Amino acid sequence: MPTTAQTLADALYAAGIDTVFGMPGGEVVAVLEAMRQRGIRFELMHHETSAVFAADAYARTTGNRGGGIGCVLTTLGPGATNAVAGVAHAWLDRAPVVVITAQKPAELLPDYTHQVVDLHAIFAPITKATVEVTAGNAASAIPQTIALTRSGRPGPVHLQISNEEAVKEVSGAEYPVSGVAAPPLPNNPTTQSPDFSDILSSRHPVILVGLGLEPDAPYAALQELAEAANAPVIVLPKAKGALPDDHPLAAGTLGLTRTDPAYAILDEADCVLAVGFDVVELVKKWEHPAPLLWIANWANEDPVLPAVAEYVGPIGPILQQLSDNSFATDPAWGAIRVQQLREKLAARTLPEPEAGKILPQHYLAAMRRHLPADGLLAVDVGSHKIFSSLEWPALHPNRFYLSNGLSCMGFALPAAIGAALARPGEPVMCLIGDAGLAMCLGELNVLARLKLPVTVVVPVDNAIDLIRAHQQRQGAPVHGTEFPAPDYCAIAAAHGIPSARATSEAECDAALALAVASRGPFLVEAHIDPIGYPTTPR
Repeated sequence: MPTTAQTLADALYAAGIDTVFGMPGGEVVAVLEAMRQRGIRFELMHHETSAVFAADAYARTTGNRGGGIGCVLTTLGPGATNAVAGVAHAWLDRAPVVVITAQKPAELLPDYTHQVVDLHAIFAPITKATVEVTAGNAASAIPQTIALTRSGRPGPVHLQISNEEAVKEVSGAEYPVSGVAAPPLPNNPTTQSPDFSDILSSRHPVILVGLGLEPDAPYAALQELAEAANAPVIVLPKAKGALPDDHPLAAGTLGLTRTDPAYAILDEADCVLAVGFDVVELVKKWEHPAPLLWIANWANEDPVLPAVAEYVGPIGPILQQLSDNSFATDPAWGAIRVQQLREKLAARTLPEPEAGKILPQHYLAAMRRHLPADGLLAVDVGSHKIFSSLEWPALHPNRFYLSNGLSCMGFALPAAIGAALARPGEPVMCLIGDAGLAMCLGELNVLARLKLPVTVVVPVDNAIDLIRAHQQRQGAPVHGTEFPAPDYCAIAAAHGIPSARATSEAECDAALALAVASRGPFLVEAHIDPIGYPTTPR
């Protein structure tokens, strides 16, 4: 009979999971060995939350091709609790990740307390299910729990297993799953055609696209509908590139600030077709007065939006069905209105940077020049996240990764590692601030060990600039938000990673050309003047 650990490894493999990220401990050696025997790759990260970020990016990059589910393995106690920020990210960013942690065997509890915390209580609010795996329930509980990650609205699950239970043989009997039960699944997909007459008769329709577009990836159907309706397409950050930003109907990105430029078009809409929309990405409450039409793979809930029509099910077919209709769109709307907005934004003047520093606009333009159109960019949290989400020209779908629902610093480097592993040999860029990189420096070791073609761009401004900007706007003194950034080129060299320092636009361009040509890990330390960020007071 197989052991519980072997049953777990078999279930992961059957779900298409071929790579697991994490940091093991003595309490998971049986599980780790079962994974090795099953041919599942294990990548050692240097922090458990980094492992969740990498697993999320790996799953998002492989999509349906690789099962589309990420996986993380940690030990009990500090290993499990170190993963909490990553799991919370997966929960709010709707990432299908299986998180496996150790725990002491039930027969020792509650009298044994060393390294023991109630993991079910910790993970229940931020997972779709948290389950204690035993030899008695492994055969049924593990596959069911893994399947929850992609059922309805995607999200993480937690499997808890002790080393003692892992080596037991799996019995034929099945017992109730202990832990916290999974919430009920959303309603079955709608079988009747919803009444979408509002968009057919509207004069100023807008298509609003959110993170729920993945993993269906109906990009062609989305573009076909937008063109048929002559409707501007506004994306939320995690859907950036669903319609390439150079398309005449691409109206920009929403959800970064309360005054994003795309609101100028959204506010004029008389009908909003919400495709995979999730308000978790917005920084202000949704209160648009126009009729909202809901299309997603999961039900309109948490929170319920005031939709006049709803469709729950596969996204591509309904978009294609809609595009076959005739629309009453104002001829002066659509591409013409988008072009007007673009011309207004292009007329903005840039400030002069401080001597020996470059503007954010300069490093972003250089990155776009040297990354292929289908190249992937992972962005960290901070002023550069807001700026790049608004300004980065995403020319291919599913190539712009960030933590947005939770907005967790330290995301970009491990995410770039996960994405690069999923796309062997293809160039990836990572944009991470000096403060964010300081939170995950250990992952440079992973990048060096795996020799991945990831260019790490570090805009150095010696501050947590987004928070410093808040202080400045409020007229408060700058306090607790500045620090002397270390020599990141020296740190990269200590890991065997080549690097270059840029203090001018020309140096930045040359450094990025060198980085991409190296076809391996490379770090660019760009000294910037944050005055160019939209969030920094001028």
